[in-house]
Amino acid sequence: QRTQARENYLNLMIIGAPRYDIDGNRGGSLWAYSPAEADDDNRVGNEVMKIACDWKHIDQLRNHAERLPAMFTVKAQMKAGQGGKITFKALELKPQEPIKKTA
Repeated sequence: QRTQARENYLNLMIIGAPRYDIDGNRGGSLWAYSPAEADDDNRVGNEVMKIACDWKHIDQLRNHAERLPAMFTVKAQMKAGQGGKITFKALELKPQEPIKKTA
């Protein structure tokens, strides 16, 4: 049974991102949260998630390290994972413009 992967655009607050290199197998993870929708009766607060990413995405985030946590638009591929859970793999990261505070 083959599942079809879909691409989604997620607005996420990225809070951190570790990477690994195990015997030449390189990758990373994004730790992020998504604010709960005001009209979602099934969720309170933020949904915290871990998203797989490529090694290069961690290098890209280094350029924004002083801003983290920060909002990013994450182009991600959604797949069915083990146990029927949905998993995401980041394909692209784009920082969102910070909201300017008015005096």
